[in-house]
Amino acid sequence: MTAATERRQHHRVRAIFEEALTLCVPFLDPRQGIGGQALTHHIPVVLRDRFPELSPEELLVLVPALQTAWRLRQRTRAVAEP
Repeated sequence: MTAATERRQHHRVRAIFEEALTLCVPFLDPRQGIGGQALTHHIPVVLRDRFPELSPEELLVLVPALQTAWRLRQRTRAVAEP
């Protein structure tokens, strides 16, 4: 395998990632959930409604990636704020 070989497989997921993250922020943020709990169980439904072309495998890749990206961005934001 050469350094230029593309190993990523889910190109559609990468193409919609930022839009999906923006769409799912209310379900990722525990402050917007119920009793301090995020409503992450709604994310697959929201994504399926907005992106019906995604396969079940792509949804399985996208949901945890969105959760991870949101957590990392929250940490970065907390560090950047005095």
